[in-house]
Amino acid sequence: MNALLQQAILIIDTVLIGGLGAAPLAAMGVAVTIAGVVMGLLFALSNGAQVLIAQAFGAADEQALRSGFWSAMIVAMAIATLGIAVIALGHSDLVGALAQTPHIAALASSYLVIFTIVIGGVAICQTISVFFYATGHARLPFFSKILELPCNALISYALIYGVAGLPEMGLRGAAIGSAVAVLLRTVFLVTCLLSPPYRYLLTPAWTRHSIVTSLRAYLDNALPIAGTAISISLSVTVCMMIYSQLPIAEFAAMTIIVLWVRSSGQLVTAWCQATGILVGQLLGARQRDALDTFVGKAWRVALLLGGGITVFYASSSLLFAIVYPHLDADTHQALRAVIPVLMALPLIRASNTVCGNVLRAGGQSKYSFGVQVTAQWLFTVPMSALFVLVLQWPIAWVFAIILVEELLKALPFHARMRSGVWKQRLVT
Repeated sequence: MNALLQQAILIIDTVLIGGLGAAPLAAMGVAVTIAGVVMGLLFALSNGAQVLIAQAFGAADEQALRSGFWSAMIVAMAIATLGIAVIALGHSDLVGALAQTPHIAALASSYLVIFTIVIGGVAICQTISVFFYATGHARLPFFSKILELPCNALISYALIYGVAGLPEMGLRGAAIGSAVAVLLRTVFLVTCLLSPPYRYLLTPAWTRHSIVTSLRAYLDNALPIAGTAISISLSVTVCMMIYSQLPIAEFAAMTIIVLWVRSSGQLVTAWCQATGILVGQLLGARQRDALDTFVGKAWRVALLLGGGITVFYASSSLLFAIVYPHLDADTHQALRAVIPVLMALPLIRASNTVCGNVLRAGGQSKYSFGVQVTAQWLFTVPMSALFVLVLQWPIAWVFAIILVEELLKALPFHARMRSGVWKQRLVT
């Protein structure tokens, strides 16, 4: 539910800005691309905090809980501060390099400067949220997003279009609406943290009484996870650049398919992240006997979700015709060509996602990182270049590379799971 709400929050500004025309939309795209680098790092590194905090919670180790929380907060604030400083000092050059016209650059720059408030708020919110996720209180971040969502929509709309006597600010209004909503969410989460059950966190404590040791342990888990997210993002970007050399109809179809694959996979990804949190808690509590049973049940649910996505894809030919009625016949034909491969993808990807998150929870984040990076950069990217740029094969063969990548990752992932090495990681 948190993941679905997060997706809703991300598209609010896009929907509201749509009424202003193409230039503001392009400007927001430029600004979000730049801010997204910092935001992506914050989200990726926070997943590493979930592993440590979940194990500490399972072990009922208050010192480890405080150490994990404050290590995550220090790193998040450092990244946010650095990102805000870079944007504040170099936003003109950054947007100028991406924007197609001076007008779009000016709009993007004004949006980006205000959006730095969002970056600071997200650094705090995300750290507190992952603490609540890892300690079994996921409803609090959920409530905070329920609070943020309507606030963002209403304030942004009012300031974009000048409703109820407010000034008509256009794109800057959208940025202000997002900033106010995130600050409201921050106040809510901080207030929750100040309540008696969590007040012990206000006094920092460090593993082995050393802030350096605590930060090193946190980064040892977080950096490979962040590296995996960055590698996935970069490889997708490179592949999209390669796909741009396909015939126009096939590239349009590939753009649509990649978007749908990303969106439909969010629920499975969120389920698997929650599975990783609970695996960490069981490891911390030394309940190893319960691990296999729990992981097996969580695995089956992930496969069930993947199966639901497969059924959804089976009807996608009709769905695409309804959602994209103005596409030409060649593009629809290209979309139909990839449906068989598309239907085979969710189940194997769901299984691999379970493996990746369970292994990270068991201290195997570097192994997971190695599997992901090897498959992406030694297979998917070069094979995509070969199929598109050299052999010029049709879209169905090109898209099949993504399925083969998942099959290649399944071998080392499942072998590592069967080895049981991930069950040995305990809080120290």
